[in-house]
Amino acid sequence: MGNKFWRILIVSVCIVCFVTLGVAFAQKKAGERDVKYESKTAGAVLFSHETHMKVPNTKCNACHTKVFKMKKEVKIAKEEHNGDKFCAAAACHDGKKTFGMKAEADCAKCHKK
Repeated sequence: MGNKFWRILIVSVCIVCFVTLGVAFAQKKAGERDVKYESKTAGAVLFSHETHMKVPNTKCNACHTKVFKMKKEVKIAKEEHNGDKFCAAAACHDGKKTFGMKAEADCAKCHKK
């Protein structure tokens, strides 16, 4: 076997290792991108990116940056749950596509005490 064969083999192995390691390090663990919002009155909300990204045809730009900035800085007042802002603005939590944000019974679906 020629010298060229060994060079190609070594380069191929290096490429495979590089790609494999890159993919392994790029993947986030389940729950690693979750965001917890504290609430003094209604209980904390744990927002799961993983859960929301499992919804068919969901893309990051459905919420970012149209509804939410990329930083964890949102504070939603109780009265704002009744409008068409935030989670209802993306036509998601509108009571049709998925549970709404207006009924008191729906609060516990996000707020955990």
